[in-house]
Amino acid sequence: MSNPDGGTNMKRRLAAIMAGDVVGYSRMMAEDETATYRELRSMFDEIVAPAVHGNEGRIFKQIGDGFLASFTSAHAALEAAEAIQTALAVHRFELRIGINLGDVIEENGDTYGDGVNVAARLEAMARPGAIYVSDIVRRSVEQTSERAFRSLGRRAAKNMPTDIVVYELVPPPAERPAPRWRWPRAVVSHPALTALGLALVLAGSAGAMGGLEAGSRWIADLPLVRDASSDARPFVAVMPFNGMGADPSHSQLADGLSEDLITELSRYPELAVVARNSTFALRGQAMDVRTIGRILHARYVVEGSARRQGEQLRIAAQLVDTETGTHIWAKTYDREVTDVFAVQSELSAEIVASLVPYLRRSEAASVERKPTKDLRAYDLVVRARGIHAKGHSDAAALTASQDLLQQALALDPDYAEAHAYLALNLIQQKVLGGGGDVAGAIERARRSIGLAPDLALGYRALGYGLAVAGNYADALQATERSVELNPNDPEGLAALAKAQLRSGSYQAAAQNAARARELHPMAPDYYAFIEGQALYAADQPDQAANALRGCLLGNQQRANCLRIAVATDVRRGKLGEAMEAMRELMVLDPGFTLEKEAGTQRYGTTPVMRRYIADLREARPQRAATIGTAGSRSEI
Repeated sequence: MSNPDGGTNMKRRLAAIMAGDVVGYSRMMAEDETATYRELRSMFDEIVAPAVHGNEGRIFKQIGDGFLASFTSAHAALEAAEAIQTALAVHRFELRIGINLGDVIEENGDTYGDGVNVAARLEAMARPGAIYVSDIVRRSVEQTSERAFRSLGRRAAKNMPTDIVVYELVPPPAERPAPRWRWPRAVVSHPALTALGLALVLAGSAGAMGGLEAGSRWIADLPLVRDASSDARPFVAVMPFNGMGADPSHSQLADGLSEDLITELSRYPELAVVARNSTFALRGQAMDVRTIGRILHARYVVEGSARRQGEQLRIAAQLVDTETGTHIWAKTYDREVTDVFAVQSELSAEIVASLVPYLRRSEAASVERKPTKDLRAYDLVVRARGIHAKGHSDAAALTASQDLLQQALALDPDYAEAHAYLALNLIQQKVLGGGGDVAGAIERARRSIGLAPDLALGYRALGYGLAVAGNYADALQATERSVELNPNDPEGLAALAKAQLRSGSYQAAAQNAARARELHPMAPDYYAFIEGQALYAADQPDQAANALRGCLLGNQQRANCLRIAVATDVRRGKLGEAMEAMRELMVLDPGFTLEKEAGTQRYGTTPVMRRYIADLREARPQRAATIGTAGSRSEI
């Protein structure tokens, strides 16, 4: 749907996501490339696609030998998965399948988000020929289905905020008269699949499991593994406050309250605060606090509402322990609308004092912050940062956000946050190839810092501008200061990691990138891209490959991630996979050359930059010319 503020064509919905991948595909391609590719296409066209479409699903991405599909329900996804695996039981190919039910973003025909990422992790865990599902999938079908599931306990998944509770779908016992793994009607009509089904009936189920009690829903749980997070601080998630009333401005006020509370709490290094985009992604989902806590890796949740009647404002808030479901405290504030900033400060003080016993309440309250003297300007900035958060890679969204910020500054020329966001906006426009004024943006960022010396956002904007201008040393200092002021801002941590990449601090960059992803469980693709870059530079290619996997499933950063994936695969000794990734990169980015890549100075002028270019050269088509240093001639 279109953003009413001039944003993007994106919409959120709950969907069942299936991720599938062929086992041993690279080896088979090496043995007989032509025959393997032909057979792969036949499998997709005759088995996978009919099974998906026959259950009202949609394949939204094919990645070499893998695919991603979305369905309207977990039942439909399981039906399709069963049909695919049944057909492949007599096929040369073996498929791993993972299924998750979760919140996804649909935009321009693609689907991405945390719901997709979890399905991909499940697929990577699955044994050949198996179907692994998340706990939410199992629970959504257990009351209306006789399917059986075997619990595999909690599994750690790279770059996921919490362990995933994994179940394997158990094929029906051979003696059952009506097997559940059946063809959907649209698939049965296909002659090739009818023959496969007949062969299965005659041969019996190769994957049958004996000893399963009739009517059981799942096998008893294995012992659970405790969370592996090394951060001992209390994790807090501030959920979007409900705006009570029909007036859209009430929702904007509630959003602003939630966002500013996140920013205020993030200033305290004693707390770990979940990112705004992760908590807002769960808006409107019917989940209890325990589920929210598991998804966001948060021990505590802040919930609330805001109701405005004329110039009167009522804010209700509560702090809940997600492990027990008990309320730590709840409070209602009745104030004038102009006192909204005072309420934010009081709320922050209450939360910090409750969760950090050794921090005195008077210290937590500090000085009341009033970012602007004009509530109209505040409303405009709330709208602008909402658009920016949803579409910072979308030129139209940036333009809409810029207009709102300029209106806010016309009302309050000394609004530091508006200056900082406008600076980020102008720099991002330049990065996207537009007409952004980087020098002007740097000056605007400096002004925001002059107006509010403890505003982390101002330093982040300054660091971004200096990096784009090529002043990497000063960019590093600015981003370090940003993280000092707000150690819980994932965007600040990601910016610091990028600056550290160019200065040679690779291990620190990897740690900060991983920390950013931990604070933002639903982080965009470029977080994984930054972590992959850092791990490659730190000479940890296996870890880099794991970090890049989620990034390679998305569409926003796929070409960038392929660059690092190529070099990483060369480091891992997987030259065939590196060359395959290079071929895909050249399709996605026809203008790619080693010369241009050397000019990006992803790793500054360090020896790692030279190693990176050498690794890319190793995977290029053999007809390409060589390149020794930046500025040399290259034909690829």
